Amino acid sequence: MNLDHVTISSINMNRRSFVTSSLGTGTGLSLLGKEGKSHNLNKKYSATKLTWQNGRSFWPICLDTATLDKEIGIEQKLRLAAEAGFDCVEPWDRELEKYEREGGNLRDIKKLASDLGIYIPSVIGLWNAMDVSEDKFKSRIEEHRNRLRMVSAIGSHRVQVIPNMKDRDLFDPKMASWCYRKILDMAIGDYGLKGAGVVFLNFFSPLSTLSEATQVAFGADHEKAQVIPDTFHMYLGNSKLENFNHLQGDFITIFQFSDCPKGVEPHAKHEDKIRVLPGDGVLPLVDTLRTLKKINYTGPLSLELYNPEYRAREPKAFLAEAIKKTIQVAEKGSR
Repeated sequence: MNLDHVTISSINMNRRSFVTSSLGTGTGLSLLGKEGKSHNLNKKYSATKLTWQNGRSFWPICLDTATLDKEIGIEQKLRLAAEAGFDCVEPWDRELEKYEREGGNLRDIKKLASDLGIYIPSVIGLWNAMDVSEDKFKSRIEEHRNRLRMVSAIGSHRVQVIPNMKDRDLFDPKMASWCYRKILDMAIGDYGLKGAGVVFLNFFSPLSTLSEATQVAFGADHEKAQVIPDTFHMYLGNSKLENFNHLQGDFITIFQFSDCPKGVEPHAKHEDKIRVLPGDGVLPLVDTLRTLKKINYTGPLSLELYNPEYRAREPKAFLAEAIKKTIQVAEKGSR
Protein backbone atom coordinates (compact mmCIF):
# COMPACT_ATOMS: atom_id res chain seq x y z
CA MET A 1 0.00 0.00 0.00
CA ASN A 2 1.26 3.48 -0.85
CA LEU A 3 1.31 5.41 2.42
CA ASP A 4 0.60 8.65 0.58
CA HIS A 5 -2.89 7.33 -0.12
CA VAL A 6 -3.66 6.35 3.49
CA THR A 7 -5.60 9.46 4.40
CA ILE A 8 -8.79 10.23 6.24
CA SER A 9 -10.31 11.54 3.02
CA SER A 10 -10.33 7.99 1.62
CA ILE A 11 -12.78 6.71 4.22
CA ASN A 12 -16.16 5.35 3.27
CA MET A 13 -18.19 8.06 4.93
CA ASN A 14 -21.47 6.19 4.45
CA ARG A 15 -20.44 3.61 7.03
CA ARG A 16 -19.79 5.89 9.96
CA SER A 17 -20.79 9.39 10.95
CA PHE A 18 -17.59 11.30 11.51
CA VAL A 19 -17.30 15.05 11.93
CA THR A 20 -13.71 16.06 11.28
CA SER A 21 -14.12 19.56 12.64
CA SER A 22 -14.61 18.15 16.14
CA LEU A 23 -12.51 14.98 16.16
CA GLY A 24 -9.69 16.49 14.15
CA THR A 25 -9.24 19.52 16.37
CA GLY A 26 -10.07 17.94 19.71
CA THR A 27 -12.88 20.39 20.44
CA GLY A 28 -15.78 19.33 22.61
CA LEU A 29 -16.27 18.57 26.27
CA SER A 30 -13.69 16.80 28.39
CA LEU A 31 -14.55 13.51 30.05
CA LEU A 32 -15.30 15.41 33.24
CA GLY A 33 -17.55 17.89 31.46
CA LYS A 34 -21.30 17.65 30.92
CA GLU A 35 -22.55 15.43 28.14
CA GLY A 36 -22.97 17.30 24.87
CA LYS A 37 -26.12 17.16 22.79
CA SER A 38 -26.36 14.44 20.19
CA HIS A 39 -25.78 15.34 16.55
CA ASN A 40 -28.44 13.71 14.37
CA LEU A 41 -27.82 10.30 15.91
CA ASN A 42 -29.26 7.11 14.48
CA LYS A 43 -32.20 6.29 16.71
CA LYS A 44 -32.76 2.76 15.35
CA TYR A 45 -31.06 0.73 18.04
CA SER A 46 -30.33 -2.92 17.31
CA ALA A 47 -31.12 -3.75 20.92
CA THR A 48 -33.93 -1.84 22.61
CA LYS A 49 -34.24 -4.09 25.65
CA LEU A 50 -31.89 -4.54 28.58
CA THR A 51 -30.91 -8.08 27.70
CA TRP A 52 -27.89 -8.51 30.00
CA GLN A 53 -27.54 -9.08 33.72
CA ASN A 54 -31.18 -10.10 34.19
CA GLY A 55 -32.50 -7.03 32.45
CA ARG A 56 -30.30 -4.52 34.28
CA SER A 57 -27.74 -3.72 31.58
CA PHE A 58 -27.77 -2.71 27.93
CA TRP A 59 -24.26 -4.18 27.63
CA PRO A 60 -22.60 -7.47 28.60
CA ILE A 61 -20.26 -7.07 31.56
CA CYS A 62 -16.73 -8.32 30.92
CA LEU A 63 -13.74 -8.96 33.17
CA ASP A 64 -10.24 -8.05 32.01
CA THR A 65 -8.43 -11.02 33.52
CA ALA A 66 -5.37 -8.93 34.51
CA THR A 67 -7.65 -7.36 37.11
CA LEU A 68 -6.91 -10.49 39.15
CA ASP A 69 -3.52 -11.53 40.52
CA LYS A 70 -1.12 -12.93 37.92
CA GLU A 71 -0.55 -16.05 40.02
CA ILE A 72 -4.12 -17.16 39.34
CA GLY A 73 -4.20 -19.37 36.26
CA ILE A 74 -6.34 -18.53 33.25
CA GLU A 75 -8.71 -21.47 33.79
CA GLN A 76 -9.36 -20.40 37.38
CA LYS A 77 -9.90 -16.81 36.29
CA LEU A 78 -12.61 -17.96 33.89
CA ARG A 79 -14.29 -19.98 36.63
CA LEU A 80 -14.14 -17.07 39.08
CA ALA A 81 -15.57 -14.66 36.52
CA ALA A 82 -18.42 -16.99 35.61
CA GLU A 83 -19.23 -17.69 39.26
CA ALA A 84 -19.34 -13.96 40.00
CA GLY A 85 -21.80 -13.41 37.15
CA PHE A 86 -19.68 -11.82 34.42
CA ASP A 87 -20.91 -12.38 30.88
CA CYS A 88 -17.47 -12.58 29.28
CA VAL A 89 -13.73 -12.27 29.90
CA GLU A 90 -10.87 -10.51 28.16
CA PRO A 91 -7.59 -12.40 28.67
CA TRP A 92 -4.01 -11.33 27.98
CA ASP A 93 -1.61 -12.97 25.55
CA ARG A 94 0.91 -13.67 28.32
CA GLU A 95 -1.68 -15.79 30.14
CA LEU A 96 -2.28 -17.81 26.99
CA GLU A 97 1.46 -18.23 26.41
CA LYS A 98 1.93 -19.47 29.98
CA TYR A 99 -0.96 -21.91 29.59
CA GLU A 100 0.64 -23.41 26.49
CA ARG A 101 4.11 -23.54 28.07
CA GLU A 102 2.65 -25.57 30.90
CA GLY A 103 1.20 -28.10 28.47
CA GLY A 104 -2.29 -26.72 27.98
CA ASN A 105 -4.28 -26.73 24.76
CA LEU A 106 -5.88 -23.37 24.04
CA ARG A 107 -8.92 -25.04 22.53
CA ASP A 108 -9.68 -26.28 26.04
CA ILE A 109 -9.98 -22.62 27.09
CA LYS A 110 -12.56 -22.12 24.36
CA LYS A 111 -14.49 -25.17 25.54
CA LEU A 112 -14.26 -24.15 29.20
CA ALA A 113 -15.67 -20.70 28.44
CA SER A 114 -18.56 -22.29 26.54
CA ASP A 115 -19.21 -24.79 29.34
CA LEU A 116 -19.28 -21.95 31.88
CA GLY A 117 -21.73 -19.92 29.79
CA ILE A 118 -19.36 -17.03 29.11
CA TYR A 119 -17.55 -15.87 25.98
CA ILE A 120 -14.27 -14.18 25.00
CA PRO A 121 -14.87 -11.01 22.95
CA SER A 122 -11.27 -9.77 22.72
CA VAL A 123 -7.68 -10.45 23.74
CA ILE A 124 -4.90 -8.09 24.89
CA GLY A 125 -3.01 -7.86 22.67
CA LEU A 126 -0.78 -7.50 19.61
CA TRP A 127 2.22 -5.69 21.09
CA ASN A 128 4.25 -3.39 18.81
CA ALA A 129 1.81 -4.12 15.98
CA MET A 130 1.51 -0.45 14.99
CA ASP A 131 5.20 -0.13 14.26
CA VAL A 132 7.49 2.68 13.09
CA SER A 133 8.56 1.26 9.72
CA GLU A 134 7.71 -1.48 7.24
CA ASP A 135 10.97 -3.27 8.07
CA LYS A 136 10.23 -3.21 11.82
CA PHE A 137 6.73 -4.50 11.20
CA LYS A 138 7.94 -7.32 8.97
CA SER A 139 10.62 -8.31 11.51
CA ARG A 140 7.86 -8.99 14.05
CA ILE A 141 5.38 -10.64 11.72
CA GLU A 142 5.80 -14.10 13.24
CA GLU A 143 5.15 -12.67 16.74
CA HIS A 144 1.91 -11.15 15.46
CA ARG A 145 0.90 -14.35 13.73
CA ASN A 146 1.56 -16.42 16.84
CA ARG A 147 -0.62 -14.14 18.93
CA LEU A 148 -3.36 -14.18 16.31
CA ARG A 149 -3.18 -17.97 16.34
CA MET A 150 -3.76 -17.97 20.10
CA VAL A 151 -6.62 -15.48 19.83
CA SER A 152 -8.34 -17.65 17.24
CA ALA A 153 -7.74 -20.87 19.17
CA ILE A 154 -9.63 -19.66 22.26
CA GLY A 155 -12.59 -18.52 20.18
CA SER A 156 -12.10 -14.77 20.47
CA HIS A 157 -13.28 -12.74 17.50
CA ARG A 158 -11.20 -9.63 18.09
CA VAL A 159 -7.84 -8.44 19.39
CA GLN A 160 -6.29 -5.22 20.62
CA VAL A 161 -3.65 -3.61 18.39
CA ILE A 162 -0.96 -1.84 20.41
CA PRO A 163 1.68 0.66 19.19
CA ASN A 164 5.44 0.30 19.44
CA MET A 165 5.91 2.28 22.64
CA LYS A 166 9.69 1.96 22.85
CA ASP A 167 10.22 4.00 19.67
CA ARG A 168 7.67 6.68 20.45
CA ASP A 169 9.77 9.44 18.84
CA LEU A 170 9.53 7.62 15.51
CA PHE A 171 5.77 7.06 15.64
CA ASP A 172 4.01 8.18 12.47
CA PRO A 173 0.21 8.00 12.13
CA LYS A 174 0.37 7.06 8.44
CA MET A 175 2.76 4.21 9.13
CA ALA A 176 0.59 3.11 12.06
CA SER A 177 -2.39 3.03 9.70
CA TRP A 178 -0.41 0.96 7.20
CA CYS A 179 0.55 -1.55 9.90
CA TYR A 180 -2.99 -1.64 11.25
CA ARG A 181 -4.37 -2.39 7.79
CA LYS A 182 -1.93 -5.31 7.48
CA ILE A 183 -3.03 -6.64 10.87
CA LEU A 184 -6.70 -6.43 9.93
CA ASP A 185 -6.08 -8.30 6.69
CA MET A 186 -4.20 -11.05 8.55
CA ALA A 187 -6.61 -11.28 11.47
CA ILE A 188 -9.69 -11.55 9.29
CA GLY A 189 -8.31 -13.30 6.23
CA ASP A 190 -5.90 -15.79 7.83
CA TYR A 191 -7.28 -16.41 11.32
CA GLY A 192 -11.03 -15.96 10.97
CA LEU A 193 -11.35 -13.03 13.35
CA LYS A 194 -14.03 -10.40 12.89
CA GLY A 195 -11.79 -7.43 13.57
CA ALA A 196 -9.18 -5.68 15.69
CA GLY A 197 -9.12 -2.34 17.47
CA VAL A 198 -6.64 0.53 17.81
CA VAL A 199 -5.46 1.05 21.39
CA PHE A 200 -4.72 4.57 22.64
CA LEU A 201 -3.05 5.34 25.97
CA ASN A 202 -2.80 8.58 27.91
CA PHE A 203 0.92 8.00 28.56
CA PHE A 204 1.80 7.43 24.89
CA SER A 205 1.70 10.97 23.59
CA PRO A 206 1.59 10.26 19.82
CA LEU A 207 -1.54 8.13 20.32
CA SER A 208 -3.21 9.28 23.52
CA THR A 209 -6.67 10.56 22.53
CA LEU A 210 -9.81 9.29 20.89
CA SER A 211 -9.31 11.70 17.97
CA GLU A 212 -5.76 10.44 17.33
CA ALA A 213 -6.88 6.80 17.49
CA THR A 214 -9.76 7.55 15.13
CA GLN A 215 -7.40 9.09 12.60
CA VAL A 216 -5.15 6.02 12.66
CA ALA A 217 -8.11 3.66 12.35
CA PHE A 218 -9.74 5.59 9.52
CA GLY A 219 -6.37 5.96 7.82
CA ALA A 220 -6.25 2.18 7.37
CA ASP A 221 -9.16 2.55 4.91
CA HIS A 222 -10.68 -0.75 6.04
CA GLU A 223 -14.37 -1.37 6.64
CA LYS A 224 -13.62 -3.28 9.87
CA ALA A 225 -11.44 -0.57 11.44
CA GLN A 226 -12.25 0.13 15.10
CA VAL A 227 -10.92 1.83 18.22
CA ILE A 228 -10.79 0.74 21.86
CA PRO A 229 -11.75 3.54 24.26
CA ASP A 230 -10.91 3.35 27.96
CA THR A 231 -12.60 5.69 30.44
CA PHE A 232 -9.42 5.99 32.52
CA HIS A 233 -7.09 6.74 29.59
CA MET A 234 -9.66 9.09 28.07
CA TYR A 235 -9.84 11.20 31.20
CA LEU A 236 -6.09 11.29 31.86
CA GLY A 237 -5.41 11.97 28.16
CA ASN A 238 -8.07 14.70 28.05
CA SER A 239 -10.20 13.07 25.35
CA LYS A 240 -13.63 14.51 24.69
CA LEU A 241 -16.79 12.68 25.66
CA GLU A 242 -18.78 14.62 23.06
CA ASN A 243 -16.71 13.09 20.26
CA PHE A 244 -18.51 9.78 20.72
CA ASN A 245 -21.52 11.52 19.21
CA HIS A 246 -19.71 11.62 15.87
CA LEU A 247 -19.11 7.87 15.77
CA GLN A 248 -21.30 4.81 15.47
CA GLY A 249 -21.30 1.96 17.93
CA ASP A 250 -19.78 -0.57 15.55
CA PHE A 251 -16.61 1.54 15.45
CA ILE A 252 -15.81 0.38 19.01
CA THR A 253 -14.21 -3.04 19.53
CA ILE A 254 -14.71 -3.20 23.29
CA PHE A 255 -15.15 -0.49 25.93
CA GLN A 256 -12.64 -0.53 28.81
CA PHE A 257 -14.32 0.53 32.02
CA SER A 258 -13.04 1.84 35.35
CA ASP A 259 -13.17 4.95 37.52
CA CYS A 260 -10.55 7.47 38.61
CA PRO A 261 -10.16 8.68 42.21
CA LYS A 262 -10.82 12.25 43.26
CA GLY A 263 -8.01 14.75 43.01
CA VAL A 264 -6.23 13.28 39.99
CA GLU A 265 -5.72 15.74 37.15
CA PRO A 266 -5.15 14.72 33.50
CA HIS A 267 -1.52 13.84 32.88
CA ALA A 268 0.77 11.74 30.68
CA LYS A 269 2.02 9.30 33.33
CA HIS A 270 1.43 5.55 33.39
CA GLU A 271 -0.69 5.15 36.52
CA ASP A 272 -3.00 2.19 35.98
CA LYS A 273 -2.44 1.21 39.62
CA ILE A 274 -4.76 4.00 40.81
CA ARG A 275 -7.82 2.77 38.91
CA VAL A 276 -10.86 2.25 41.14
CA LEU A 277 -14.17 0.45 40.85
CA PRO A 278 -16.99 2.11 38.88
CA GLY A 279 -18.84 4.54 41.11
CA ASP A 280 -15.97 4.88 43.59
CA GLY A 281 -14.37 7.76 41.67
CA VAL A 282 -15.29 10.98 39.91
CA LEU A 283 -15.67 10.09 36.22
CA PRO A 284 -19.08 10.71 34.59
CA LEU A 285 -19.57 7.05 33.81
CA VAL A 286 -23.36 7.19 33.65
CA ASP A 287 -23.30 10.04 31.10
CA THR A 288 -20.65 8.17 29.13
CA LEU A 289 -22.80 5.04 28.99
CA ARG A 290 -25.86 7.01 27.94
CA THR A 291 -23.83 8.42 25.07
CA LEU A 292 -22.70 4.92 24.10
CA LYS A 293 -26.30 3.78 24.07
CA LYS A 294 -27.28 6.70 21.82
CA ILE A 295 -24.70 5.67 19.22
CA ASN A 296 -25.84 2.04 19.53
CA TYR A 297 -22.72 0.54 21.03
CA THR A 298 -23.89 -2.88 22.23
CA GLY A 299 -20.55 -4.57 22.92
CA PRO A 300 -19.04 -5.39 26.32
CA LEU A 301 -18.06 -3.08 29.14
CA SER A 302 -14.75 -4.58 30.19
CA LEU A 303 -13.85 -3.96 33.83
CA GLU A 304 -10.16 -3.11 33.76
CA LEU A 305 -8.52 -2.58 37.14
CA TYR A 306 -4.77 -3.03 37.54
CA ASN A 307 -4.83 -1.92 41.15
CA PRO A 308 -2.48 -3.94 43.40
CA GLU A 309 -4.82 -3.49 46.38
CA TYR A 310 -7.61 -5.23 44.47
CA ARG A 311 -5.29 -8.00 43.29
CA ALA A 312 -4.27 -8.70 46.88
CA ARG A 313 -7.86 -9.28 47.99
CA GLU A 314 -9.59 -12.65 48.17
CA PRO A 315 -10.83 -12.94 44.56
CA LYS A 316 -14.37 -14.20 45.13
CA ALA A 317 -15.27 -11.44 47.55
CA PHE A 318 -13.58 -8.82 45.40
CA LEU A 319 -15.36 -9.90 42.21
CA ALA A 320 -18.70 -9.95 44.01
CA GLU A 321 -18.20 -6.31 44.94
CA ALA A 322 -16.77 -5.45 41.53
CA ILE A 323 -19.66 -6.77 39.48
CA LYS A 324 -22.24 -5.32 41.87
CA LYS A 325 -20.82 -1.82 41.50
CA THR A 326 -20.33 -2.17 37.75
CA ILE A 327 -23.93 -3.29 37.24
CA GLN A 328 -25.21 -0.43 39.39
CA VAL A 329 -23.51 2.07 37.09
CA ALA A 330 -24.49 0.18 33.93
CA GLU A 331 -28.12 0.06 35.03
CA LYS A 332 -28.24 3.83 35.44
CA GLY A 333 -26.56 4.33 32.08
CA SER A 334 -28.97 1.93 30.38
CA ARG A 335 -32.10 3.93 31.17
